[in-house]
Amino acid sequence: MRDPSFVFLANAWWLLPATILIAGITYLMYAKKNPWATYVSRLLGALRIIATVIIFLILLNPLINHLTQVIEKPIIALVVDHSLSMMQHEDSINMNQLLVEIDEKISGLNFEPWVFNLEARTEIPIRFDASSTNLNQALNVGFESLETRNLAAVLLISDGLYNQGLSPSYRQSLIPIHSLGLGDTTTRKDIAIKEVRSNQVVYQGNRFPIEVYIDATGYTGIKKTVILSDDDGIISKQNLVLSSQMKVTFEMDADKFGLQHLRIKILPEADEINTVNNEKDLFIEIVEGKEKILLVASAPHPDIRAIRMALAESENYQTQIYIPGLTKTLPRDTFDVIIHHQAFSDNFPTLNYSGSPTFLYILDKRSNLNRLYSKTNITIEQSGNQQDIIKPVYNPNFTKFELDRSYVDKFNDYPTLKVPYGSYDLGTHEILLQQRVGNLTIDKPVLSFFDNGSSKYGVFYGTGIWNWRLQELAMSNNASLFDQIILKSIQYLSVQSDKRKFIFKPITPFFQSGDLIQFTSESYNDIYEPIAGNRITLKVFQGKDRSESIFNFIGSDANKTLSIGTLGKGIYFYEALSVSNGKNLSSKGQFIIKDAQLERATFTANHDLLKDLADHTGGRFYKKNELDSLIRDLQDSQAKSILHSIQDFTKLIDLKWLLFVIIIFFSLEWFFRKYLGSY
Repeated sequence: MRDPSFVFLANAWWLLPATILIAGITYLMYAKKNPWATYVSRLLGALRIIATVIIFLILLNPLINHLTQVIEKPIIALVVDHSLSMMQHEDSINMNQLLVEIDEKISGLNFEPWVFNLEARTEIPIRFDASSTNLNQALNVGFESLETRNLAAVLLISDGLYNQGLSPSYRQSLIPIHSLGLGDTTTRKDIAIKEVRSNQVVYQGNRFPIEVYIDATGYTGIKKTVILSDDDGIISKQNLVLSSQMKVTFEMDADKFGLQHLRIKILPEADEINTVNNEKDLFIEIVEGKEKILLVASAPHPDIRAIRMALAESENYQTQIYIPGLTKTLPRDTFDVIIHHQAFSDNFPTLNYSGSPTFLYILDKRSNLNRLYSKTNITIEQSGNQQDIIKPVYNPNFTKFELDRSYVDKFNDYPTLKVPYGSYDLGTHEILLQQRVGNLTIDKPVLSFFDNGSSKYGVFYGTGIWNWRLQELAMSNNASLFDQIILKSIQYLSVQSDKRKFIFKPITPFFQSGDLIQFTSESYNDIYEPIAGNRITLKVFQGKDRSESIFNFIGSDANKTLSIGTLGKGIYFYEALSVSNGKNLSSKGQFIIKDAQLERATFTANHDLLKDLADHTGGRFYKKNELDSLIRDLQDSQAKSILHSIQDFTKLIDLKWLLFVIIIFFSLEWFFRKYLGSY
């Protein structure tokens, strides 16, 4: 059924009385005696009626319906692997000639080819320069781009080698995925370091393992030496007899501080073709000792154990407990965060703390709220010593950090907690956990944080949180939510506020070779307002080679990145210099450029993966010399064009030519009335 030509947004029946009224008024105008013939009156009256009805019709704001028939050809998505590994046995000219031939033959079959590379839709010619291959993601891009179109089939043109993402071989699809296998499947003799595993961050003074996974094809039984070295020379060697797959483990002491560049290497054999995969680089950051947490309490309590168990989930924290009468020695270290359990109670121990630690205060019914105010400016007007029984609720507007949203439903099962009953004045505190009484969430805190740039602390407004952890363990066999609350709170409190007036840092500490090296810059005046226009001199150098590369920039108050181009692999150090209000400012740091070598790890194409992908999706696998067979199969497929009806609406008021019609009609009426002698 065809839609009507007009769709009225107002009631169309108003047009009938309006037309009658307009015709009546026009009749009264021209019914009297005029100095022209009757037919002229009828003509002039018609002009006025038509122009006035058009104006009223525009006021009713109707929509004009346009219905267009469009034929959409079936689409073939050509997903092209444009990674560097495709160039190991072909050159880009031959590859693009092949793509042009495929594109032309598919177009000749009344199909519409859409060309994609690994990242997005593109056009031929294609540059084969991708440093990594994610075939599964490339297929996702094609399917998502053509989700609402007449997609008939997908043709994946690849050597079957992928080094990122999931394997596409077991992908399910209602649309057939054909594959065209390129590259050489001949197995060559090769010694390859497939993978090196180690912690990226190691604490200074610890001993840590480095696991090296080796594949040896055609060289089993040969004696080789695996060498572990850094920029200063060889650290360790291991002699081994090669097998097809094996693992070698090195133990290393983290005795140096900062970023360390390590290299694993096996000397190649004389007849090895691919020697690039005989060595791998490894970058490890060796940091100072663990952050120290002190938990102080006036008496033993189950909360203390629950907090300590949560902190034990992270290797980043070293926890010490002090309870008078139970702990024999006073804590003398410099601590990063201090937790006061049963804070501000009359018998709370008085200790002197070195450094500038931040605090997490945990209140109980014996806490003196006047002391709380003197330390934090938090006012709680409590009625006597009354306690309120509440449940915690996550505040989604909290901005300091986030809890995993998939866990927050566990709050519904948490036991109740006793907190001070009364009115709260928190000032500029931000609430992470709110109170819920019955089914009502109220704007009162269970856990809140304060940070003004110079001081930072948190306040838990009740004890008994050990019940939360116990209940969560009973319900789900883990305490993910409770541990996250404690760990993220301590992590937030342990991070010192950055009050530097000049901050210059790379957008990431790790780059891949070929990436643009980019920095961000922030500059502030004495009252920490952002400023712009300051000159910045950046010096970049490597550890041993102290020759500097110097770059000059102008600071910006916008969120702008500053680029210095590309650099070779290695650890780089930088120093940025600037001047603000006559004061010299500097910002130093380091960054790493990794040579991933993902596309040079193997020369052997993996056509088995492409065959599995085609088999699982109802497609077929083709070799390069079977292109004619591919075209015949596409021609014999049942893909059909689709007839689409595209409906479009236009507002009558948007038709500008109607304005000219109205003006012309009224102008003609006025002209002839005057010309024929009417006043």
